[in-house]
Amino acid sequence: MKKLLLTLLIPFFAFGQQKGQADELYEKYDPKPYVSGFSFGGSLLRALPLDIDFDNGNLERTLNGEIKRIQWLKVSDERYLEEVTRDWQLFLRRAGYRKIELENDDDDLTHMYVRGTRTQFDEAHFLIENDGTTILLTVYGEFTLNKRLHED
Repeated sequence: MKKLLLTLLIPFFAFGQQKGQADELYEKYDPKPYVSGFSFGGSLLRALPLDIDFDNGNLERTLNGEIKRIQWLKVSDERYLEEVTRDWQLFLRRAGYRKIELENDDDDLTHMYVRGTRTQFDEAHFLIENDGTTILLTVYGEFTLNKRLHED
């Protein structure tokens, strides 16, 4: 019964969500045995408004928005890791996403690609590379990044 219900609901959520340019990449890699992935959205995410503050010395940034959908791909099979990572990077560049360098304190190498401007965008793709794993995390929605100086 659960399997039947899930089978009926998946197409409803798939057709009810807006398609992003990166969906082509997710459709290509999600069925691969060496890549794991998931996607969720709809009413699950409507309860999660986004409001994050970043403090960097004298500059404070606030990211506001509403998340509409999240997708995730992960490759950890070392036989395919380099090839898949390179393909994901190439796709994001060719698709015209704006690359934003992120400051990282970890050993991970993280890049953010957005569709829109540096301050207003509707897609954010985080490409996270670390030893033996590459993750592509995509967040769809409406986002605004505000900057302001601390008034001390």
